[in-house]
Amino acid sequence: MESKDIILKGALDLFLRYGIKSITMDDISRALSVSKKTIYLYFEDKDILVCESVKAFTNFQRTVLTKISEEAKDAVDELIRISEYMRTNVCNINPSLLYDIKKYHPKAWNIFLDYRREFLEKTIRDTLTLGITDGFFRPNMDTRIAARLRMETGEMGFNTDLFPLSEFETPKVQMELFEHFVYGICTIKGHKLINKYKQIHEED
Repeated sequence: MESKDIILKGALDLFLRYGIKSITMDDISRALSVSKKTIYLYFEDKDILVCESVKAFTNFQRTVLTKISEEAKDAVDELIRISEYMRTNVCNINPSLLYDIKKYHPKAWNIFLDYRREFLEKTIRDTLTLGITDGFFRPNMDTRIAARLRMETGEMGFNTDLFPLSEFETPKVQMELFEHFVYGICTIKGHKLINKYKQIHEED
């Protein structure tokens, strides 16, 4: 792995764990045991490093979600697999991350918004359409509205004004919102299948 990739991966790990505002270039330098001069050799400033980190993160999410879609047996199985991935990975992201990006790094925020519009919304709508076709999801559902609802509730789960860390655990909030959405879009047939899949996965 090249020095640039090592720095990018290390910085991304720190941002995901602690948020962006609280992490300085000095923190990254100390954590990775590299000089700031080396960091600035590849990344002109923190804003560029944040932009590159968001690109790396969203590209990784594209790869993971595409693989889940390809391996899933059906739309319900796909949602269960996404739920498991969220539980072990996404839910552990620092709640301040999205807020920090939106407030302090508009270029990086636009990269994230492009990911949402061009990939995430389409992926969710494709899954919903497949589930409707197979009779697992409500046939009268507007997939565009439902997809955007899902994306907004996902971000809502990281809102510490709405869910203060002193009162709520972020992973639990995210899973509650996810299950509320999933069970809300299912038909009776879908409910039965999702409960069946959950039992199988819990037994494994």
